[in-house]
Amino acid sequence: MATEIKFLRDQNHEVLRQNQMENDSKCSSIQKDVLKGNGDNTLENSVVDKSFLVPLITEYDKHLEEINGQLQYYQKQMGEMKLQLENVIKENERSELSRQKLHTQELLSQLEMANEKVVENEKLILEHQEKSDRLQRRLIEAEQRAASASQQLSVITVQRRKAASMMNLEKI
Repeated sequence: MATEIKFLRDQNHEVLRQNQMENDSKCSSIQKDVLKGNGDNTLENSVVDKSFLVPLITEYDKHLEEINGQLQYYQKQMGEMKLQLENVIKENERSELSRQKLHTQELLSQLEMANEKVVENEKLILEHQEKSDRLQRRLIEAEQRAASASQQLSVITVQRRKAASMMNLEKI
């Protein structure tokens, strides 16, 4: 902003210098005397002053119009850029939301698969537990039968020994 103001001042000084040179060549000797301070007529001073001011004011107005045009152009550009920025921000938000939604769906899918495996594993564990229980019962039954057979064998062995010893006694 400061550089623009400096630029405008420099430009105004340049235009003023050009207008003074043009007016110096157009001025009558009376006007030159008035400009040098030799004239006492205030009416002549105001005429000379107006002759200097009109081109300056005209040039200033032109320059002001140019600056206003540039300002309007830059304001329009800023408005357009602001809209573009807002659109980019909205698009980024939509894109980020889409990315997050996709990531969430992937996680949900993985969770569902994990839940299915847990259910499947629980079924397998239950089946293995039932098999283990059946085998345990069969083992207990087999041990009981073996114990019973062992007792019966012991009884038979004892009875045979008694019978053998009785036979030995009868032989004697």
